Amino acid sequence: MPIIALAAALLISGQATTPPQRATSDLTRDLNSAPPSAVTPPASSSASSTPAQTPARTTTQTLPPIGQSPAAAPRPAPTTSPAQRPAQTPSSSNTQALPPIGQSPAATPRPAPTPSRGITPPATSQLPAASTTTSRPATTTAAPQATMPAPVTATPPPATPAPAALNAAAIAALPFRIELPAGLTITPARAGAEANIYRVQRGDQTLLMIYAGPSSQFPIYDGEMVRAGGRASVVVTEGGRRLAMEHLFQRPTAPKEIHVWITSVTGADRDLAERIGQSIDAR
Repeated sequence: MPIIALAAALLISGQATTPPQRATSDLTRDLNSAPPSAVTPPASSSASSTPAQTPARTTTQTLPPIGQSPAAAPRPAPTTSPAQRPAQTPSSSNTQALPPIGQSPAATPRPAPTPSRGITPPATSQLPAASTTTSRPATTTAAPQATMPAPVTATPPPATPAPAALNAAAIAALPFRIELPAGLTITPARAGAEANIYRVQRGDQTLLMIYAGPSSQFPIYDGEMVRAGGRASVVVTEGGRRLAMEHLFQRPTAPKEIHVWITSVTGADRDLAERIGQSIDAR
């Protein structure tokens, strides 16, 4: 019985001392959950000694997951004294807030120019519309006309009339004799100061030519030279027959030489020209 009473007394005394411990635990837990208060370090006894060291501020930063870039940590604003802070100027009316990242800034309207005193800007509505095409007064400038000299037309010399064919009286006065068949004519032409050339023609075709002057160009053809009857002749053989192609007569007086030759004719005209040449004789 005394043992039971002692145990009961101890139990009662233990319950009486327990409440103070519970109250201390609750107070400690409340103090730990409260934010830390600023602790003012005690002043150092010696001012000239090493400055007071402040406890290092522990910054805890949560690392981002692997593969993502860490977010930029905000930097604390620097603490400056009132004397070091620059004087704040009133914000300008042109200050523009920056747009969010990725958007282009809006166009800033330009302020209208303030006209100077005493000058009134003209109203825009009264100004004439500008024209892109500048009209210029048409100027008509007469181009100077070049005065060209009149072309000088060379006056051709008067045409020499074609010599007329000799009549019977003129043929009889020639320095040579000739048997001229009907239908043929003799036309004279000048060959020099003292020389003349005569053409024996049938129409426009020349069959025979006669030179009367101081010096001829005998012989013209290549052939056999034959001298007979006071003249020298050049004879050629054509088709088994002999033809006298040219003749030369020499005289003691002017004209000193008479040269007769057949032109380039063929066939019957060649035979006719050869017969007329054979009929010529110096007077």
